[in-house]
Amino acid sequence: MLISLLLCLTLLVSAVSADDFGLEPKGLFDGLPAGIVNVAQRDFGHDIIIPGDYGLGNIVKVEDWRRGNEQEVRIFRSPELRVSHKRPAQMNVLLGNVKILYVWIETPPIQGSWHLSIEEEFFDGTRTQVLTKDMKPGVRDSFNVDPNTQLHIKLSTKTTAVKIPMKFVLTISPVLYAVYPDLLPMPYRTIYE
Repeated sequence: MLISLLLCLTLLVSAVSADDFGLEPKGLFDGLPAGIVNVAQRDFGHDIIIPGDYGLGNIVKVEDWRRGNEQEVRIFRSPELRVSHKRPAQMNVLLGNVKILYVWIETPPIQGSWHLSIEEEFFDGTRTQVLTKDMKPGVRDSFNVDPNTQLHIKLSTKTTAVKIPMKFVLTISPVLYAVYPDLLPMPYRTIYE
């Protein structure tokens, strides 16, 4: 009887979150593997004027930075951003001393068709297409770049059946890694739960 009563009380007690204790809640900027730093600006994705146009995503450049025995891999990992079939998501990412990059997107599983287009801009203002591809969420793709250039990224979707705003997380990294290896896309679970 006492055990049943305690069990019922346990179920009735509401869950306590990190912010109830005055702690910062975990988000997309946390939980990266050791030595990997997200260079996305903290306010990136907030207060945009034109829907879909996210502007410059970073000031610290994406690169594999080394000095002596110190090493720090600087990636660009966006917060959760929105896109619609009418307006593609656009953003710019600065690159440092890097020659190959990996890119992937994460989305809820109900969202279907994604197309990624990346142009590289050189110091003289000229641009060249470095990647154009239909993306599959969670699949990592790679492409070559020149050091110290800027990427112009456009992510679009043709999916119109879903009436809720579509969301994605874009990662550009000089190394392959997994942020949430046990939460990569599965039929019944996503990183957005």
